[in-house]
Amino acid sequence: MNLHFSNRYVLNATLIICWLATAFIGFNGFFKSHDLLTVSLFNYHIPDALTFLLAVMMFSLPVTGLFINVRIAKWLLVISVFLYLVLIVFDLHRLTPYMIVYLGVFAALILLKYDSSILYTALLIIASGIYIFSGLHKLNIGFVIDIAPRFWLYSLPFNYTNTIGYGFAIIEIVAGLLLLLPLTRKLACIPLLLLHTLIIWKLGPWKLDWNSIVLPWNFLMIVILIYLFRKSALSTFRIGSAQPIMIVLGVFFWLLPALSQIIWIPENLSMMLYSGKSKSGYLVLNDHMDRLSSYDRIPEKEKMLISLQRLSMEERGIAIHPELKIYDKILENFKSKIPQTDRIYYIDPNKIAEKL
Repeated sequence: MNLHFSNRYVLNATLIICWLATAFIGFNGFFKSHDLLTVSLFNYHIPDALTFLLAVMMFSLPVTGLFINVRIAKWLLVISVFLYLVLIVFDLHRLTPYMIVYLGVFAALILLKYDSSILYTALLIIASGIYIFSGLHKLNIGFVIDIAPRFWLYSLPFNYTNTIGYGFAIIEIVAGLLLLLPLTRKLACIPLLLLHTLIIWKLGPWKLDWNSIVLPWNFLMIVILIYLFRKSALSTFRIGSAQPIMIVLGVFFWLLPALSQIIWIPENLSMMLYSGKSKSGYLVLNDHMDRLSSYDRIPEKEKMLISLQRLSMEERGIAIHPELKIYDKILENFKSKIPQTDRIYYIDPNKIAEKL
């Protein structure tokens, strides 16, 4: 079997499996609305039946596009992206970095079906942009203190330090840059493969058992890195006639994340993957509610303290869009349906508990 064909076959199969696994894990988020957590741009919730129909089409059309003529497939991809935008409009939490990556990879595999070298370039643009700008966002004390320690291997004979936390971010940046150079591409893939393996282990049911919807995406990135690794000696950076798709990929994986370093860009368009910059919202209720009792951080007190991220992850499978304006809209949802809702705090939950 032709090497490129076999590599593309594995990449296509992995993309389909991970894409559908993401739909399954996030079913309550992508296929349904939530009475308290859904935040619509127009303050209107479309019926669940319509949401379900739009989500089914959005998830199925790109998969179909992998198996048919490119001229038809590209329109299926366009329709899928449009439907995704519609779903986002009626629930802003559906805008996520991993969904942008999925659609970028679908675009590369569908539109560059007959040119392996240009496909290779497209995957390089996607992967290098993710790691470079995700790493740059991690160069902050929030990541070093709150996020990086969760991924540290405490069985090692030396303790975690802040220097190690900053080192994680620097390694990610450098590896992303080295992906762009043919001579160092294989070397760059190795630490990145270890990074994704560590994330899968730590976030999976074996350790933290948290945010499982990103696990399929990490598997996909592992396969993409292996694809880049295996073909690194055979491929060069080529764009050819694929300028339009390269521009689109450049906007989402380089331009917007780069601009987010200096100006405000919505976090989920900025490749802020576990950056430690996001503010978590903790909802305070004056009275206990049975519906939310399993999420109460301070069950021994009269009031309830609810982590909105935990509530969303466990009831919907997707994380909450972290902008403060979004949290304000969620607070309005709660107050309209649960009058005993007090406020949302944006500080450390342990400090909140001390004040209540």
